[in-house]
Amino acid sequence: MFGSSKRRQLAAFTIVEVMMAAVVMLAAIVGMMQVIVSGSEMLDVSRKQTIATQIIHSEIDRVRLNNWSQLSNGTTTITLADATTPNSTTARYTLAAYPELWTVLTKSRFTCTRVISDVRTDLKKIVFTVTWLGNTNRVVGSTNSRQYTRTGSTYFGKNGLYVTYQRS
Repeated sequence: MFGSSKRRQLAAFTIVEVMMAAVVMLAAIVGMMQVIVSGSEMLDVSRKQTIATQIIHSEIDRVRLNNWSQLSNGTTTITLADATTPNSTTARYTLAAYPELWTVLTKSRFTCTRVISDVRTDLKKIVFTVTWLGNTNRVVGSTNSRQYTRTGSTYFGKNGLYVTYQRS
């Protein structure tokens, strides 16, 4: 009998081994949680970059509706949407069919500015810059959100729209 109980003691884990295993497991769980948080941040940023790109393309298309005399040099802030309701008649974008996009636009505070400048007498450069705030904060308890920017440019000549390009 005595020999079998000694064998059982040798086969058991010590408290130090159990604690080390718990620490390793805890580190793995914390690491996986950080990967999930980082992935959701990247997904949020990429979704909003797509929205910003769509806003820029929409504004460039609106420029096509103008004639040469309607484009004056200077900086203009473009109202993206009325913040009170998606069905507002003053909204630039009708988002009643896409309530989740409306939520993104209003919560992230997208703003768009247009800068028109002369390249030469018959050619203007128009730069659209969309800025927004991210949802996630890197520092726990921080109220500061990171600001993101997407820029798109086009050239408008007396005879129409020429080229468009964009950069982040």
